[in-house]
Amino acid sequence: MRSRPSIPEAGEARALADLLDRFFACGATPGGGVTRLCASPADGAARAVFAEMVRAAGGTLRVDATGNQFGLFSLTDQEDAPLVMMGSHLDSQSRAGRLDGTYGVAAALRVGAGLMAARRAGGRFNADFCAVNWTNEEGARFRPSLLGSGTYVGRHTVAEALACRDDDGIRLGAALAAIGQAGGDAPPPQPACYLEIHVEQGTALEEAGRTIGIVTRNWGATKIEAAFTGVQAHTGPGRMERRRDALLAAAYAIADIRALADAWPGLLYTAVGRVEVAPNSANVVAAHVAISVELRSADDAILAEAGRRADRLLAGAADRAGTGLTITSRGERPIRAMPEAVCDLVAACAAAQGLETLRMDTVAGHDALSFLGICPTGLVFVPSIDGIAHNEAEATDPADLAAGLALMREAARRLCRRGGDPVRAAQPEPTG
Repeated sequence: MRSRPSIPEAGEARALADLLDRFFACGATPGGGVTRLCASPADGAARAVFAEMVRAAGGTLRVDATGNQFGLFSLTDQEDAPLVMMGSHLDSQSRAGRLDGTYGVAAALRVGAGLMAARRAGGRFNADFCAVNWTNEEGARFRPSLLGSGTYVGRHTVAEALACRDDDGIRLGAALAAIGQAGGDAPPPQPACYLEIHVEQGTALEEAGRTIGIVTRNWGATKIEAAFTGVQAHTGPGRMERRRDALLAAAYAIADIRALADAWPGLLYTAVGRVEVAPNSANVVAAHVAISVELRSADDAILAEAGRRADRLLAGAADRAGTGLTITSRGERPIRAMPEAVCDLVAACAAAQGLETLRMDTVAGHDALSFLGICPTGLVFVPSIDGIAHNEAEATDPADLAAGLALMREAARRLCRRGGDPVRAAQPEPTG
């Protein structure tokens, strides 16, 4: 059996579960999941819960221009104290699981509340704490993904972020304003350390019988937005040899991109997850089809070659169907290692809680990746039952959720007592 945290705080686990239930009510689906697209009314409701929890715990809320929510918990008397930041995102995919992102936000809020209680009880700290909810991590409504955290660290300008449009042409800026989340606060300074906890969305921990995943590296990703342009026509009398069917071109591309993964079994993951068809009528040959292509690998050479092959496959699909092709955008997420010092800190905290760990990769992207190269950064996983993710059936054992929270509380306590320095925080605290 896997080890469980040796914590007497059943009340804290209950408080986490209650908070997760409150977030779950924002956009709950009949199938037991959530649909909480970025800047939707459901997202606005979840953001209101976040704001309420920050203020109830004695924190101060800031909302920046891209809608990122920051719960600031002052643990020191210094205006320029280092900042320790934890968080994730509240936006979801359609008909998604209730824990993806939300668990990390809820855990950060509970950590902040615990640290404030410790300070009121006489605890001494030399770093402040911030719980954060990042805007549009998923990229389900507005693209690209990791938009809020990417803007915070300077990878996008605020103007670029707010100008992003959804499939109905609505800009992110207008959508945030519609739910009262077009903030104007200055974001907090970049943290001394950023740490995020997330459900794994895979089966590595479950198969290994471990409770805590310490992410040491992310897989690289290539994301291509492509559009095929054909000629609109009647599906009845229009002669087959004259058709320029954009949907047929997309179908060729979808099959070819899937087959591309077979060239590197287990080393390359590919997908076309989004298709937008116009005019999308049963008796009209499609004039325009946009698709979203993803390639993921932990090998730079494989990812680069797969990208070149994907370009050829897209062009070939257009040629076969007699359509035009436009690559509307292309994004690259490099393979990078997580800082060893933060991994060691997580390992030390897990050992203190009696939790078994597994050092592992992340295939999925998370907001923590935005901070690589910016500050010491860590990403922690707890198991997902059967690895189900982006699905209403997503679930994690409540004991594992409690274990992850206990670990994050220990990491935050150490970091906030050691000026946000993960190297010092990983060392045993002096006794006496």
